[in-house]
Amino acid sequence: MSKPVFQDLFTFSGRRNRKSYIGFVVMTLVLLLVIGISMVQLTPRLPSRQDVVIYPGVFALLLILPLMVAGWAVAAQRCRDFGWTGWAALILLIPYIGQLFAIALMVIPSTIGANRYGPDPLNQDRGGDDLLTGP
Repeated sequence: MSKPVFQDLFTFSGRRNRKSYIGFVVMTLVLLLVIGISMVQLTPRLPSRQDVVIYPGVFALLLILPLMVAGWAVAAQRCRDFGWTGWAALILLIPYIGQLFAIALMVIPSTIGANRYGPDPLNQDRGGDDLLTGP
């Protein structure tokens, strides 16, 4: 069973499998689309009232900052799932390479069984036992 998408969003420990990571990415893209559309609707059309434009921007920033922190936490969990340190998620901050790494996080397979970062998130129904050694 896959780890639920909304579980441990702000926790920088543990592991997250590919399905849960892709679910988080899709959820984040949908939320960013909704935020973007709402910002277009809330932005005033009159150029003489430029002081009002800052309020939708502050609102968007208050919504996007938690998404960024959750994104780094989820990426760190995903890195730990295939045996890398969570600090490898900082690769996402490098232009162009970060986008390629985000795609790689979606396709790199998980470590089967428990690794040094915790039990296999797909094997939680058996108590996190290693598939290679049995129950």
